[in-house]
Amino acid sequence: MEGTVLGNRYSILSEIGSGGMARVYKAQDRYLQRHVAVKILKDEFKHDVDFLKRFEKEAQAAASLTHPNIVQIYDVGTDDDNYYIVMELVEGITLKEYIRQVGALDWKEAVSITIQICSALSKAHSRNIVHRDIKPQNILITSDGIPKVTDFGIARAVSADTATMKIDTIGSVHYSSPEQVRGGYIDEKSDIYSIGVTFFEMITGRLPFDGESSVSVALKHIQDIPPLPADVKPGIPSALNMIVMKAMAKSRKDRYQSASEMIQDLENLMGKPSDATEILLPNVKHERSRYDTRKLEVLEEDDLARMNRKPSRRSPNRTMRAVLPFLYVVLILVIAGGIYLFISAIINEFKQEVRQPEAIVVGTYLNRNINEVIAELEEKGIKPYDIVYRSSDTFEKDIVMDQSIPPGNSIKAGSIYTTLTLTVSQGADMVTIPYVRMQDRAYVYYLLKDEYGLDVEEKSEYNEEVPVNMAIRTEPDANTQVRRGDKVILYWSLGPKKEEVVVPYLIGMTYDQALALLDQSKLKIGRTYPEGREGFQGVVIDQFPKYGDIVLEDTAVDITFEDDSVPVPPGDPPQGTRPVTIVVPLPPGVEGDTVYVRMVKIDNATNEETILIDNAHIKADEFPHNVVVNIPQSGGCTIRAYVNNILVTEKIY
Repeated sequence: MEGTVLGNRYSILSEIGSGGMARVYKAQDRYLQRHVAVKILKDEFKHDVDFLKRFEKEAQAAASLTHPNIVQIYDVGTDDDNYYIVMELVEGITLKEYIRQVGALDWKEAVSITIQICSALSKAHSRNIVHRDIKPQNILITSDGIPKVTDFGIARAVSADTATMKIDTIGSVHYSSPEQVRGGYIDEKSDIYSIGVTFFEMITGRLPFDGESSVSVALKHIQDIPPLPADVKPGIPSALNMIVMKAMAKSRKDRYQSASEMIQDLENLMGKPSDATEILLPNVKHERSRYDTRKLEVLEEDDLARMNRKPSRRSPNRTMRAVLPFLYVVLILVIAGGIYLFISAIINEFKQEVRQPEAIVVGTYLNRNINEVIAELEEKGIKPYDIVYRSSDTFEKDIVMDQSIPPGNSIKAGSIYTTLTLTVSQGADMVTIPYVRMQDRAYVYYLLKDEYGLDVEEKSEYNEEVPVNMAIRTEPDANTQVRRGDKVILYWSLGPKKEEVVVPYLIGMTYDQALALLDQSKLKIGRTYPEGREGFQGVVIDQFPKYGDIVLEDTAVDITFEDDSVPVPPGDPPQGTRPVTIVVPLPPGVEGDTVYVRMVKIDNATNEETILIDNAHIKADEFPHNVVVNIPQSGGCTIRAYVNNILVTEKIY
C-alpha cells in the first residue's frame, strides 16, 4: 500500500499495525499537511456485506465521540475497493506494551490511567455506545503519558434489541465479562468489568484469570472469584482491592452502575487510600464466600455411557402410575403457595395502611442538603418521593433547588398532592477542555463552541513547530474542567515568524540570476510575464514589489521579462530614436472591469515631462498591458506608467 493515495488526499507512508479485520498505516494528509493513521479493511472482508456494515458502524460510532482520552476519527471513505477510516495518529505505545516494559505499575499511576479510561467510556456511554473490547491492547499511551481508548471495531449504539456476539468475535476472552462469555445481554457495565480486569493487570503485572484455552479462561470468568490484588502484590491499599472487586463482580447489579461512579471512588481513594469500608457494597463484600465451595465434577466414561444409554421401553400405564403421585404433590404445593401469597399480600396491604398516617405535612426543603432532607423524609414517613438532578450555576452540589409540593401542604389519600419531587443541584455543568494541538483551527473552534458549549476567543501567534492554521494550545490548558459557557482562548499558528526584508533590484537580470538573488533575500518568484512562454531568454525589465520596498520573508515578487513577441508599430521610428516595450502590470487591490492608464516620458536632464498616454480606459482582463514607445537612441529619459494614479512601472534609460 505504500505510495498509494486514498481519496486523492491521504498518501500512505508505512504500515504501523494490524488487527483482526484491518491494517493500520501512517499517512500524510495532503490538505492539512499533517500525519494521520488510516485503517484499511483486510482483503478477505472486502466482499463480506456483514463485515462492511460492521466497519461502517465503527466509523459512525467513533466519529461521534470527541474526548481527550478517545482517539479522534477524522474521515471515512472508499477508494478503489479500499474501505478506510482516517483517525488521529497517536505517537506512543499500547498500555499492554507499557506493562510489559515496566511490569506492575505504581498504584497511583494505575489509578490515574483508570480514571481517564473511565472518563472516555463515560463519554461513550452517554451516547449509548458500548465499546465491548476494552483491554490494554486497545489503549494507547501518548508520548505525554495520556491514555487514549481506540479501536471501537465492535462498538455499536445500544438499542432495545441489543444482544451479544459470540465470544470468539468480541475480542480477547481474558478481559471479557461473564455475560459476554455466556452470550448474554451486554451493556455499559460489561465495559466496567473489562476496566476492572485491565486495572488488575496494571497494579499486579498479571491477569486475574489464565488458562490453557479460551474456554477454560471463560469458565473462570463465570465461576471463579479473582484473587485480591494485594494477595498478588502486597502493599496495595485495601480500598483499591475493593474497587477492583466491585468492578469485577459477577453480577452486573453488584458492579459500578456507571463509569462516573467508579471515577468518584477512585478520586476518593487518592485522598484516603486505606479506607475500604465506604467503597464495598454488602453483597459484594461476601461474594467470595458464596463461591468458595463450588466444585465442577469430572465426567468419567461410565457417566457418559449412562447419559447416552437409550431408555428401555415401558408400559404407558406403569409410567403413568409412577408419575401420578409426583404430580399430586406438585399440584398441592402450587395451591398452597398461591394461598400463602394471597394472604401475605392482604396482610402487607393492611400493615401499609396502618403505618401510613392520614395526612403528613410537607416541610421546607429549599436550600438544604439533600442527604439531610432524605433523613427527615424517612423519619416523617413521607412516601413516595422522587429526586431529580439538574445542573446549576447558582446552587452548590447536592442542594435542593425546588420542591413540587409547597411547604405546609399535606400528602394524604384523595389529595392533589400524591408524590413529592425534589430538584437537586448537580453543581455547575462542567466540561473538560480537550487536547487540541496540531488539529485544524476551524475544526477545533467549532468543537469547543458547539460540542463543549464554550465561548471561544481566537488568538494567533508565530510558532516554529506547528503549521499555519493549526491549533497550538488553549487557555485554560487541556484537561482543565470549566463551566459550559466559560471563555476559552484558542491559540492558532501563523507558522514560523517572518522577518522584514528589502526587495532587491532585479532589472537587467536573467531568470536564473533573479531567482538566486530572491532566494538569497529569503523571497520567492511570483507571477512571471509574459505568461505562457516555455523559457525566458531576455532580461527582467520590471518587478513588483519595487526595489527598496520592505516586505516579509517568503513574499512573492512578480517579474516581467522582455517580450520579443510584442509587435512594433509599422513604419520606421523617428530618426535618432528606438522603440522599447513598456509592460504595465495591474497592481494588487485594484477593482473594477475598467481601469485608467497614464504614461509619461521625463527628460533626465531637464525634468521636462511629455504625456504619452493620458488616462486611457483599458479593460482589467487585458493586463499586463504592453505599450511600445520611442525613446532617444542614447536614452537619457525615464518612462513612468500609472494605473488609477498608482505608479506601477518606472524605466530609466
